[in-house]
Amino acid sequence: MVPRLAPAAAALLVLAVVLLPGPAAAQTCGNIDALGAGRASGKGSADDAGALQRMDADDSIGLIYLPPGRYRIASPVTLRKPLFGESGAVLVVDGVTLTLLAQPEHPRVQLFEIQGNGRVTFGADTLRTYPEWWGAKGDGATDDSAAVQAAFNAAADSGSAMLYLTDTYGIGKELTFTNGATVMSEPSGRFVSVRGNARGVTFIKGGFAFKNVLPHLSGFGDFCIRFLGSDLGSFQLQTLANCGDAIRLEAQPDSSSSPDWNTVLDNTVWFDTITNSRFGVAIRAAPNCQGANCIYQGNQLLGNAINGCAASGTTAAVAFFYGSKPSPAWDANQFNLGAVNPCNSNSQYAMLYASPETETQREVFKVGSVGAVPPGAKLFSGYHIVLQASLNLRQQQPEGAGRLRGLASLVEFSGQTTPPPGAPPVRATNRANSKGSFNGGRSLLGNYFTIQAVPDSDWAPGESCTFYVYHQMATGELYHIKCDAPRQPGSNLPIVSCTQAKDNSAGAGGVTDELELALINLTGRTIPAGTSNVFFNLAVATLGSP
Repeated sequence: MVPRLAPAAAALLVLAVVLLPGPAAAQTCGNIDALGAGRASGKGSADDAGALQRMDADDSIGLIYLPPGRYRIASPVTLRKPLFGESGAVLVVDGVTLTLLAQPEHPRVQLFEIQGNGRVTFGADTLRTYPEWWGAKGDGATDDSAAVQAAFNAAADSGSAMLYLTDTYGIGKELTFTNGATVMSEPSGRFVSVRGNARGVTFIKGGFAFKNVLPHLSGFGDFCIRFLGSDLGSFQLQTLANCGDAIRLEAQPDSSSSPDWNTVLDNTVWFDTITNSRFGVAIRAAPNCQGANCIYQGNQLLGNAINGCAASGTTAAVAFFYGSKPSPAWDANQFNLGAVNPCNSNSQYAMLYASPETETQREVFKVGSVGAVPPGAKLFSGYHIVLQASLNLRQQQPEGAGRLRGLASLVEFSGQTTPPPGAPPVRATNRANSKGSFNGGRSLLGNYFTIQAVPDSDWAPGESCTFYVYHQMATGELYHIKCDAPRQPGSNLPIVSCTQAKDNSAGAGGVTDELELALINLTGRTIPAGTSNVFFNLAVATLGSP
């Protein structure tokens, strides 16, 4: 007999023998061939399910070899033996379920053609699935979303397989991934929007036990990736570009149609770079999410950089959205970013944004390098409660960019503060509402300052004198204002001491950025009017000492 066996199949004869399920007759080169005598037609017309099922039951066969051809599966069939297919071998699953319990061996080209309600499922021994097996082209222009979704669903059916991505897949319809399978992308993997599709990938509800590595994502106008009711996940992202929300965390109240959607808890999301997206990271709550109905807690987002923004309209590096009070239970979330590089011209930009009715709570926000926002834009917008932030300003910010509404327990600034490091001490003013004569009309932005206190009348010992400084963190609710002064030889008392510090910025009659400081003269002697050698140290918006 002359076997009809391709060279690649011959190399698997030893494997085939090992895979025999117990004592069996000797396997020949011919009996593993699905096109052997009396077996499948391979022409796509007759139903080949029975022929494959008989081969699977034959103890003399360790694997089923598929030469090029079209194998129509029109009857439900379960195959426990591995399939080894050459390029050009296609299983046409016509309206039934084909179940493969072992990992197929097939090039990354089409293996399955699904017709009607046809479906492919895998067993627990499957390691990985490829969208190309379901016909994905991977050229970045063809809509591969159905093939990618089918490959994921088949992996999820196995409970142990991963969806493996290597190419550029056009996504013309939103993809939905559950915790039933793991996604693993090579650095070359990409999802790009085609056919105007605005929605990228959604990871939906439940706890995610294994780390998912996602491809690059670009061009999805609503969101590139969304975590909807996802908990305990570990997600490694690459680059995200030209998105609406590049990364979205979203919760909705539980209902019979959407169970386990009301919490987004303890996820860790790494990303490389977000570029030219309306919102880099968006935390969005459904309109009826209130209090414990929707909980966002313990999430960590860590990224290399968020660059640019949308050309117009409200845009931000990190944003919180909710339309009415009480807000959801969102707190103890952390954002650790290597750099934020704002766009150059959009005055509606904010590095950290909260929609007007939203109160963020106990968020930790750290950025290693912050570029200057455009004129009229802000570092902070909206209302933030007990914000803990650490910002290294790579560039000086425009006047007014640092104003923060809310209760900021700890906002540490470093780098190019206002005034810049090494600048001479700033002279306080002696009259309220006199910002124009303070520091060239620029409010302070930073934590620690040396202030010059020059009295405009004789300052008797033990008496108070009122001075005014202007700081962008003064919004009527700034409560971390502390001052100290050099100590006097002998008594070890400070030269002057703050007896009262007030933020005068609140309300319609408030003065923008104004801090009022009452200092008492502790020198034991009168300080003449115009004396310029009285200095004190000021600490603002920090728990540290001045």
